[in-house]
Amino acid sequence: MTSLTLRNAPRSSRASRLAAYSRCPYCRQHTIGRLAKLRARSVAPAICPSCGERSCTGITPLSLLAHFALILVCGTLLRVAGRTGNRWTLLGVMSLFAGGFFYICYRTPLVRLERYPLQRNIAIAVVTVVVAGLGWWWYTSSP
Repeated sequence: MTSLTLRNAPRSSRASRLAAYSRCPYCRQHTIGRLAKLRARSVAPAICPSCGERSCTGITPLSLLAHFALILVCGTLLRVAGRTGNRWTLLGVMSLFAGGFFYICYRTPLVRLERYPLQRNIAIAVVTVVVAGLGWWWYTSSP
């Protein structure tokens, strides 16, 4: 579908078609498919069909904290499910973990390939400072 027909399309169908693609960090057009975005890593980046530039899924402090919270919640639920001995509960927790992981990866934006190491290091530093600050607060507040 060309951009001319997207411009003339009704507002709701245009928004749903644009939602099927991710925005390229170079040309800012919605041209990269969702499956290509999920598989885009620094080793095998996604290539924009419009400008030909390469990009990968970034790591933001929010996505790193969301992964950390997902692991904590699912780990706690796995312990509870393991004590009950119900395999359907274990399957439910594992599917919750897989769905949460894919949702976080789905919502994390694409970044330029040359910015990936810097963004990853900043995200790790921010999360380390937050966790260290919370640990220090917990340590000093206990009697």
